[in-house]
Amino acid sequence: MKFIIFIISFLIICPENFSQEELAPLTVNSNFANFSQNKNGDIHNLFIYQFDTLDLPFLDDFSENHFPTFDADAADPNVTSETTFRIEIGAVPVPMGSLYMEDTTYHFQYDTVTGYGFDSIVMIGKTALSDELAEIFDIDNYPVTSQVKSVWPHYNIYDSVWNSTAEDDTIFYDISNVDLFQDSSTVYFVSPTAEDANIFWQDLNVYHNYTYAKNIQTLGIVSFDGLDDTGYPYDFTSVSNKGKADVLTSKPIDMSGLSAADSVYLSFLIEPGGYGEEPDNTDSLVLEFWSPLTQEWNSIRAIEGYSSDNFDMNLIKITSGIYFQDGFQFRFTSYGALAGSLDVWHLDYVHLDALRSYEDTITSDWAFAEPSPSFIKDFTAMPWPHYEFAPEDNMISDYTAVTYNSADVSLLINPCEMNLYFGSNNLSTINYAITTPNVPSKQYFEMDYTIPGTFWFDTIVADTCADFQIIQYLSTNGLAGSDIAVNDTLRHTQHFSNYYSYDDGTAEAAYGLVQSGALLAYQFNLAPGLTDTIRAISMHFSPNSHDMSSSSFFLQIWEDDGGKPGDLLYSTDSIIPTLYYPSYNAGNNGFVEYVLPEKVAVAGTYYVGWKQSNANRLNIGFDMNINNQDRIFYKTSSNWSNTIFEGSLMMRPVFVSDKDILLSVEEQIMWKPELIIYPNPSNESFRISGDIENIDYLELIDINGRILLQENNIQQSIQTSDFPNGIYFLRAYSSEYQTIQKKLIVSH
Repeated sequence: MKFIIFIISFLIICPENFSQEELAPLTVNSNFANFSQNKNGDIHNLFIYQFDTLDLPFLDDFSENHFPTFDADAADPNVTSETTFRIEIGAVPVPMGSLYMEDTTYHFQYDTVTGYGFDSIVMIGKTALSDELAEIFDIDNYPVTSQVKSVWPHYNIYDSVWNSTAEDDTIFYDISNVDLFQDSSTVYFVSPTAEDANIFWQDLNVYHNYTYAKNIQTLGIVSFDGLDDTGYPYDFTSVSNKGKADVLTSKPIDMSGLSAADSVYLSFLIEPGGYGEEPDNTDSLVLEFWSPLTQEWNSIRAIEGYSSDNFDMNLIKITSGIYFQDGFQFRFTSYGALAGSLDVWHLDYVHLDALRSYEDTITSDWAFAEPSPSFIKDFTAMPWPHYEFAPEDNMISDYTAVTYNSADVSLLINPCEMNLYFGSNNLSTINYAITTPNVPSKQYFEMDYTIPGTFWFDTIVADTCADFQIIQYLSTNGLAGSDIAVNDTLRHTQHFSNYYSYDDGTAEAAYGLVQSGALLAYQFNLAPGLTDTIRAISMHFSPNSHDMSSSSFFLQIWEDDGGKPGDLLYSTDSIIPTLYYPSYNAGNNGFVEYVLPEKVAVAGTYYVGWKQSNANRLNIGFDMNINNQDRIFYKTSSNWSNTIFEGSLMMRPVFVSDKDILLSVEEQIMWKPELIIYPNPSNESFRISGDIENIDYLELIDINGRILLQENNIQQSIQTSDFPNGIYFLRAYSSEYQTIQKKLIVSH
């Protein structure tokens, strides 16, 4: 709701932008692996992970991944199992499939009244069947509990005593009405291994990333929001619902042998919002301590929402003896909106150790503060043949590495360098030219590199695509205390494939236009003298609040007109149009290739984008770390306008390449069977024929993108008598969820 208020406020200030473009927080985060470790409900085949105990010091700056993987297999040597049966009698499980009732069942006896025959059958006896004492286990929840109770057979016996030769009738309960049936659940226990010493946390709710916060002091943070460990909202039902959201729990820590006299402090850095939505004063981030002595969590500090673009230090001294035990833990819990990436907190530099003081309010670390940028001009990736066309023109000439010295002393710089690798081969090295002997205390420090002609991506090493790695190092005369070595190394992979990109591959927000017929154009350019052919446009869509996968758009390509989109070079909105739809199931920040019906040649400056068939915001991923605002254009009236938002669209033109036939990964391509609509134009009805064996169902859509009907029986005649005259689109779905479009004209 707070973001909606922000949008309304903005529109009041800038009325000319009303109902044109919007930027919204993520409602689903595709960075997550869509994996959930459930510990409630049906526990059959549940894996229970047992964690080892850490020693002090505990220090995580999140530059590396210190989270569990939860990928154990039943056959792993460190995995044991325990099978629990639902029903045991005499401490022995009853046979599988055995059925029981939890209330008394009976042996009934019936007879006739003398002289009245079968019209007067009466019950003359009712005897309870024998019960047994059983232990009933709750095998649907972990940990398993049990209770002892009496159980009876799952049937009643009916005896007609007027006929001594007749057998008793046994009437069994319907299976759906039986109280208890024998079943079992198997739980697997995963013991820690030597590799688990590098794991610091025991849950996966938070988002480990490198770009979602502002003014990061070191590579890597974790972010708390309203999305669970699968990347989906905790609560889809209402955007106003608030409650407990993300949790980050440390592994057990051995604090035995310490006391308040050892001056044990926990410190951490917090930033609200960053590139996400800021929490307000009704939201909070709560720190709790676990006491192995009292077996309970205790609230230690609750930080209310506030506004800031910087990381603030929090320092807590541990004094109570209930925490100086083996098995102490701490955890952070966020409370806020549950409908998406809302009320965001960022956490960094978590440090627990003895012999600290209340003045220890700063970290002591010189580290890289920002990820490496692309080493090619303008783009984060480009087709390898295009780089080969003019390699010297595509290299950057200088580069600034951003670092931060959080120590309270300046540091003497030792020799630092940057190396270029292809595979294991070091192709080139640049030594940092030290212009000042010291890194200032508690400041960002920029290290300027001049890129020489010898530092380039050698075109001899590959034919169709290539990956190079740039590795940078920091070196000082050393820091006492908490200096972390791992963030003194910065790695960047420069990827060359068959597409251009401006974005860094991660979305911080979702962008879209909210007007039917709106045009979105993204500017790209080819080197002078280079001409090539676009075969697809690759995009990452981020679902936000509502599923827009049924909102159609047309792909378009424009020529340049003085720095803005000019004449339309190509459009799938043609005589026989091709419609496209946002696809959200592309994996971790995945891109989907939307293949053009025909290839389009481009040269110089050109623009790729779409034309909307309705007013729904399509929510393309928006990277807020790299600003290409001047290349993003939209049109909702007669003129093109630049976006008001700073960032990059996650939209990439894909070119024809020899790489296409070498890829082992199957591409998502358009499905194109031969379908015939007849009669077309249609008066009262129509049918389809052709390659229909793989079609699951059809949809009829009007020119505004509204679905008018869905039909599974593709053999029958489809009525159009109730539809107004005009142009419609028939969308056919295959069993693989691929689609094709056909134009239908209704004329009465």
